[in-house]
Amino acid sequence: MKRVILLGLCLFLVFGMASVFAAGGTQAGGRAYTFSLGSSYDVASPPVVAAIRFAEEVKAATNGAVTINVFPNSAIGTERELIIQLAADEIEFALVGMMPVDMYAPEYGFMSAPFFYRDMNHIRAVFESHLGDAMRRKFLENNINFIGVLWRGIRHTSSNRPIRTPDDVRGVRIRMTEMPSWVAVWRDGLGGTTIPIALGELYTALQTGVAEASEGPYEQLANFKLNEVQRYLVNTGHVMEYCGIYASERMLNRLPENYRNIVLEKARDFTDWGSRLAAEKAEDFRQTLLRGGMQEINVNVPDFTNRLLPVYERFFNEGTWTSNVREIQSFAR
Repeated sequence: MKRVILLGLCLFLVFGMASVFAAGGTQAGGRAYTFSLGSSYDVASPPVVAAIRFAEEVKAATNGAVTINVFPNSAIGTERELIIQLAADEIEFALVGMMPVDMYAPEYGFMSAPFFYRDMNHIRAVFESHLGDAMRRKFLENNINFIGVLWRGIRHTSSNRPIRTPDDVRGVRIRMTEMPSWVAVWRDGLGGTTIPIALGELYTALQTGVAEASEGPYEQLANFKLNEVQRYLVNTGHVMEYCGIYASERMLNRLPENYRNIVLEKARDFTDWGSRLAAEKAEDFRQTLLRGGMQEINVNVPDFTNRLLPVYERFFNEGTWTSNVREIQSFAR
């Protein structure tokens, strides 16, 4: 009798667990997946908040089979380092900004050109056009799949010198991401001195005078407490910024199809939810900076755009960028 009971228990365990796996239970084929998602953004920033939610939803939808650990604040690499690791399939996900364009699709560098777009609708129209599709194909050639875009907001300038006109930028030492189009605008077009500084070192660089200005969305300026080391908040509105989750294409192809589909579906949710969160929080971050003692300056943005038209034309005419000024301007609504 004991043998019958024991045999029945064994059969129940074998066939019961098999049915759980067949139905998409805790693990597919008994295998679980643990991945890393790195970012240079602050843990309190809307992109990271949205990325954490993305990871939680992927884990829930796969019944715990796919775990994505989120590492903000450059914990596992600077933005450039994360992108290189992603292309080499050394990490699985990266939450980064526009730097992949200049690294792997430089002919589409106009996607992040400062003072080039009228508003967020303008850049979104270009991003969602055939030009954006071609840019994303270039990423894929380098194992980078741009699976979820987040419309992070508009980049502005912080400074210890008042900036009211394009001439006021001349000689200003400004922290700048190492993107050729950005350096060309701020250095060649406006006469500033651009200094590459990792985000994690920005506060100290401004505090010690290594740099005297920086740029970024209100969220970045506030989360890094730049109001403590910067006097002016200059509303230059120079970049309509997107960031997003980039994934290793080889990793996605190694996943079972049902899990890959879940990751892609939750990345689309990340786009919708994260973009709304970033828009809602932008004014809160601005007010944080002003309450922290910064003095606000509004500039006439078309003055900067007109000054920089020769820089844009040079990029297009020399073949550095595909398309042309007229086509990009035609997307403005």
